[in-house]
Amino acid sequence: MNDNLDDQLSSSVSPIQSSNHDIVAAQDDALRTLEFEHEHEEEDDEYLGRVSGIGEGETEGQDDLDMIEQEQSEREDGSEAEDPKLDDAERESTAIHVYQETHPDREQRHVGGREIGEHEAIWSVSSFRPHWGPDKLRDNNALTYWQSDCPNPQLNHTIDLSFHQATLIRQVSIFIDYFQDESYTPKTIMVRGGTTYRDLQELDRVECEEFVGWVNIDIASKNDGNPFRVFRLQIAILTTHLNGRDTHIRQVKVYSVIPSHFGEEPKQIKQEQITFKKPMANRGLR
Repeated sequence: MNDNLDDQLSSSVSPIQSSNHDIVAAQDDALRTLEFEHEHEEEDDEYLGRVSGIGEGETEGQDDLDMIEQEQSEREDGSEAEDPKLDDAERESTAIHVYQETHPDREQRHVGGREIGEHEAIWSVSSFRPHWGPDKLRDNNALTYWQSDCPNPQLNHTIDLSFHQATLIRQVSIFIDYFQDESYTPKTIMVRGGTTYRDLQELDRVECEEFVGWVNIDIASKNDGNPFRVFRLQIAILTTHLNGRDTHIRQVKVYSVIPSHFGEEPKQIKQEQITFKKPMANRGLR
């Protein structure tokens, strides 16, 4: 009888114990799932914080993004500032402005000077590259130039004028642009004159600075303010900046005198050869 009672008790208890065991197991599984999800959420937060500044690393991540955007903006600004097309356009604009605003014609007209006309002399050069010949010296364009083309660096580049008659010369003006021409820019320029190319003598010499503008060579100042009377005039480029081989000259203006300002008519000028005075010390740019 006791055995039957034990069997009944065990049969009545076992479903409850089984149910409790299942509940505990389910709770353990749920707890482990929550812990797993929580751990992965922390890892995700940490990763996102490092990448995009979410969560605890939001401020640091945002600073990194701001720095990247700033560097990119600086690179874009720098690329625009270093754009060679923009630089070239600015240099050309500057050259045109300086050419027009400082043109020596105004001063020469004021003191009784006049520019030598195309018909008054034969212009020639020592050498030139195709399409960049002596015609560019007188086209009144600050953006064109004569370019020499001499394979021998020991020879001087020259611009020669042969006048049809004896001509009084008071000033030679040359337009250069170091910022566009660099090593092609003349550094030392000498002006020679005479009756023939065999008796050319130095009238003046100047040293050109690294700039854009007119180099005005007042050769009359070497003759007590009086112009030189010549049949031949030569402009010689003795050296260039940075020891360049060839040269660029953008414009050349040669000024004579108006007879009324000199006090005598050309036909009344004596035909004897002038006596050249020894050149004074280098005057340089005005």
